[in-house]
Amino acid sequence: MPTIEELNEQVIAFLKQDELDYPAGAAKFGAAVLPLLKLLIDGNDENLAIKAAYLAGYIKHDSVAEIITNAASNKFTAVRVAAAYGSQKLSAADASKVLDKSLDDVDPGVLKVAIRSVESLNIAKNFKAKLGNIGKVQLDLNVKGFANDLIKKIK
Repeated sequence: MPTIEELNEQVIAFLKQDELDYPAGAAKFGAAVLPLLKLLIDGNDENLAIKAAYLAGYIKHDSVAEIITNAASNKFTAVRVAAAYGSQKLSAADASKVLDKSLDDVDPGVLKVAIRSVESLNIAKNFKAKLGNIGKVQLDLNVKGFANDLIKKIK
């Protein structure tokens, strides 16, 4: 069994690859690496932060919801996109905490993924007001269209 230092080195080596198999990485490393992933997400290396956020989303553990929720406020846009995407792997209640932040983001890429996550989780009713606001004020016509289309699907 590797030490935590060896495990951390293995995770960083994994994250530095060009092509990643996130589900396999999550299965291999598990919850033991979540403290490292949190540090990487909060760090200054954007590439590692993005990949760490995606990997965290694939790990099944109670602390993942908090890590992904915090990532939704990250300084790097792509990490916020990863958080919005990662919300799809959480319970509806935990995902709602992430998506509440993501749907307030100013970046169209974050909004697009957040709207898709809301639809994927079938929780659009919970975000009708936010989706309506995006549908009215968003300058990106694709994002505006996604929001308005989803509002029409709410029963």
